[in-house]
Amino acid sequence: MLYIQKYYLGEAGKMRMLVIDVLARSTGKRYSTHDVVGAGPRVVAGMLSEKYDTLLMPYEKVMGSKDVVRSATHIFLSAMSSDKGALGKVVGYIRRVNPSAVITVGGPVGFEYGELLKRFDIDYVIVGEAEIPLQRFMECIVEGGCSKHEVPALGFRDNGVVTLTTRHMHTPSDVLSSIKPWTRIDEMLDYPQVYRVYVEAVRGCSNFMRPMVGSIGCIFCGNCRSSMNEERVNCPANIPPGCSFCSVPSMFGPARSRSVDSIVKEVEELIEHGARRIVLSAPDILDYGRDLLVNGPLTNPCNPPANIEAIEELLSRLNALKPVSQGRVVVMIENIKACLVNDEVAKILGKYLPGTTVHIGLETGSDVYNDKVLGKPIKVADVVNAVRLLKKNSLRPYVYLMHSLPFASGKIYEETLKAVNELGGAGVEKITLYKYTPLPYTAFEKIPPEERGVEEWIARLKAVVRRYNTMQKKEILGKHVEAFIIESNGRVYGYPVKHGPVIFLGRIARRGLNGCLVIVEVTGARYRYVKGRIVRIKECPPAS
Repeated sequence: MLYIQKYYLGEAGKMRMLVIDVLARSTGKRYSTHDVVGAGPRVVAGMLSEKYDTLLMPYEKVMGSKDVVRSATHIFLSAMSSDKGALGKVVGYIRRVNPSAVITVGGPVGFEYGELLKRFDIDYVIVGEAEIPLQRFMECIVEGGCSKHEVPALGFRDNGVVTLTTRHMHTPSDVLSSIKPWTRIDEMLDYPQVYRVYVEAVRGCSNFMRPMVGSIGCIFCGNCRSSMNEERVNCPANIPPGCSFCSVPSMFGPARSRSVDSIVKEVEELIEHGARRIVLSAPDILDYGRDLLVNGPLTNPCNPPANIEAIEELLSRLNALKPVSQGRVVVMIENIKACLVNDEVAKILGKYLPGTTVHIGLETGSDVYNDKVLGKPIKVADVVNAVRLLKKNSLRPYVYLMHSLPFASGKIYEETLKAVNELGGAGVEKITLYKYTPLPYTAFEKIPPEERGVEEWIARLKAVVRRYNTMQKKEILGKHVEAFIIESNGRVYGYPVKHGPVIFLGRIARRGLNGCLVIVEVTGARYRYVKGRIVRIKECPPAS
């Protein structure tokens, strides 16, 4: 491609930045979310591109792109804790191809800076949110204007000793709104229209409750249940805030909203560069604008109620974009908290986002366990009510459940099985059941999964969820679905435009369907996917 050739055939000695998206690559291969483009690497690439020649590339394209890797003077890698295998592979590849490149790692895995600097041949780790440290990094390290010790939240080896300059910091909302993320996705993806491109609307989480469990240090002071937002921040026992299994509040702080103008501008540019599926990224999109309703940090997940005016302004402005209003571009959301869903909220979401999926976290069917052990103030009745309201307003609710959680007895699983029945009666489209995994910067980070004594309960829950989800997929047999096509290893897959189960289209002799928008008839249902056949090709990208 011309832009890549221009990048590595450019002026000798010029600074060139390469940002590599390693997110969700595990040990070097994606096992799910194949069609996702995250927001974080685009923020980093956008900041760097203001001053330097910059490329943003996915992991798969970099492995084997020797000319690009050789040309880069500074390489930035974004990864999660679960991506260390892929991280090791790409770092090794970079060092073989370009030993002199300065390698910096960031993203959620950056909080494990000590392990990263000891285990991998890298130079720096940016810990936490990148906006403020990266600006200083460019001034001090890239430009050589000051010492690396003057860069905040930066990890490195100093005479063989792992050093961190300062603790991580949270980017203020006005700075979040001032940053211009990378939008030239047609330079990093062969078929950008296929992918769900995440656009950050809210940074951080509003849940600063904590598990009230004595064995992990709780002294039952009541701070995290206070009606005062500021008090909820401080825990005398230093228990990380939020749901006990989730690191978002610790890593990214209280919820802060980006401005409507900054989000709309970013979406406009993404559309210009080929995006057709936009996801408004947030731990809870219903936190959008709630931070404007409180003094100080937003640390209460359920009070005040959703800021209807702010949400409608954002969605209406996006819907007013011609490609969106004409149906050529779809805007979606991902996560919401059930306690913020009421009739008015559901109507607004249904008005602007009909037919799209929305995920709700429940985790277990025990209200007491959720509140006291998980630090999650969400009741089964909240979720069942939210499912009913959302479904009534033409949305497609999904619900998250977990198994192998610490301190979960057979009674908890019994209540969860009962909740599955209630959710089914309310019309939930899918139940996503996943295994608890301890993560750094969470209340449960040192507690392993617990399966002993509840193995039979877990097996029952898995079987019930599997049966329910398979039954739900059978409901769409014979229906026609709009989907984008991707060919991979001789197989053809369809990704529904408004999200949903991946459609396996088998092995098709006719080639050249990559990136095409088609109508698919669903012909078969399995637990993890559905089968289909192409009925009609609506649109294909022009031949390059």
